[in-house]
Amino acid sequence: MTGTVHAFDILAKPPKEIAGGICALFGDERFLKLLVTKKITESLLGDDDEFGATVFDGEEASWADVIDEVNTMTLFGGDTPRIAVVDNADGFVKKFRDRLEDYVKSPPSSGVLILSVGKWAANTKLYKAIDKSSLQVQCVAPHIQRGRSKQRDDKKTADWLVNWAKIQHGFDLPVSGAHSIMELTDSEFGRMDQELAKLSLYVDENTKIDHALIKKVVGGWRTETMWSAIDAATDGDAGTALKLIAQLLATGQHPLALFGQLSWSLRRYADTAEIVTRQQRNRQKVDLKVALKQAGFNAWGGELDNASQRIRQLGRNRAFQMHQWLVEADLSLKRTHSKPERGRLVLEELFVKMAKELGPS
Repeated sequence: MTGTVHAFDILAKPPKEIAGGICALFGDERFLKLLVTKKITESLLGDDDEFGATVFDGEEASWADVIDEVNTMTLFGGDTPRIAVVDNADGFVKKFRDRLEDYVKSPPSSGVLILSVGKWAANTKLYKAIDKSSLQVQCVAPHIQRGRSKQRDDKKTADWLVNWAKIQHGFDLPVSGAHSIMELTDSEFGRMDQELAKLSLYVDENTKIDHALIKKVVGGWRTETMWSAIDAATDGDAGTALKLIAQLLATGQHPLALFGQLSWSLRRYADTAEIVTRQQRNRQKVDLKVALKQAGFNAWGGELDNASQRIRQLGRNRAFQMHQWLVEADLSLKRTHSKPERGRLVLEELFVKMAKELGPS
């Protein structure tokens, strides 16, 4: 197997050999990197796992130690390769880039070198060389091309999550449940796996896995409280929203951490307003429910009906301004209001803007 593939491809069909003796795992999903490393190691070593892979810390590893490991023959011979994994290898690659470029041109036959990196620029000689003659694995959430932009492929992630729940955690997760977990974890693979493990303790063959159960098990009271604060704010009840956010902040939650869940939810209202406007511009019949679904609201658990009422409460002008409000809040939380006591003001101001008695509708 050669070229650049996604982690899902390797997990579904791991290679029996790696051409060129080098493999780069790149991206921001460490959980996927660990799974891919495990799959590749098991596939290459088979039942002759004499020592397994040797893992080096990329911040401390020397070129000599890594290459000696790759070049060392197995103790009793045989065809199984020695595998050296350089974890957190960004610094290692930067320091030994020239040597790695030479390595790709003339790799040893005795072993495989796996580099686990974060950034992996496609315009470098090393990227192009490995893509042409060896293997590179994208360890990121899958995306689909839409015109000139990329969007997350939530369907592909949900399908993988359903399969992972079955083979790893031993229960049947409905597709709707996969989407619920993705929402609550912002599709972070490590967190999703942890929540599946937690959820497996609550289910048996008679358990109905629905959005309510997942919110209860996965989110816990903090996530539930945040959802309640968002619901109150979009209902226009700023008083209740402010009380709930105060409870969360009192437990030591940082405003920036809370903002992730808040911004994801509120962006959907702004997206809905833009979709409705596009319907009107194209002289289509305005269908609010279709717009809400396209913006990411779920048809189950009554969310669609609630969202329909809440966007009417917000009104067109405020829904349109939501994107700008969120950008301004994000910048403030990362710069001028990065301290918790000041960050609190940013969240409170955002909730007040959505109050019934304030702001244009």
